[in-house]
Amino acid sequence: MADSDNSRTLPVVTRRRLLSTSAAWLAAQVGDGNAAFHSENDRPDGGDQTLMLWQEWRVAHEQVEKLCRKQQRLETALITAVGFPHVDIPVPDQDCVVSVFTMEEIDRRFGDAPENAEGKALAKATLAERQAAWNALDERVGYSRAKLAEQEAFAMRAERLNDLFSQPAHSVSGAAAKLHAVLAMGEDNPGDEFPWPQIRAVIADLISSGIDGSNI
Repeated sequence: MADSDNSRTLPVVTRRRLLSTSAAWLAAQVGDGNAAFHSENDRPDGGDQTLMLWQEWRVAHEQVEKLCRKQQRLETALITAVGFPHVDIPVPDQDCVVSVFTMEEIDRRFGDAPENAEGKALAKATLAERQAAWNALDERVGYSRAKLAEQEAFAMRAERLNDLFSQPAHSVSGAAAKLHAVLAMGEDNPGDEFPWPQIRAVIADLISSGIDGSNI
């Protein structure tokens, strides 16, 4: 459902400012919550556990973003240096080629006809050479290791998000923390279609209410 209210359509800079502003405000609430948690007799009555879970999610989210940037940088370096391992195969009776990336694809393209044996062998040798060059540079720069670390970080972030949403919020800041997590992850696929503009409006309302001292 597209949002028909143009006033809710925010430019990228404004969206990011809202995220950073709300993150800073929530971080301050985490500090206040920790103080309340360790107040008289170490009773957690004054704290909202949702804020602590949000803080753990935020650390995991920042790790994902960091490792994504590293993986993308290394992949770009590999592609620039040696090119992604592939081989171009002419399409019979057509003035074009197709790119194939595996030995299995080469087998399917050439089939078992004897007249194709030489072309198939050459294509496989070319692909093997390019794959070897990729693997050698990958080992040196650590691209595959970075990609594995990125995948593990994604899994950790998903676990922390589940933890966050399994805990009911007991304050304005706790509810805002949940919305902030959803909104931050939604920035991975930005757009102004429902529900992102509405979520931005709600989180702004909650932060305003929290600053004014209101509670859920």
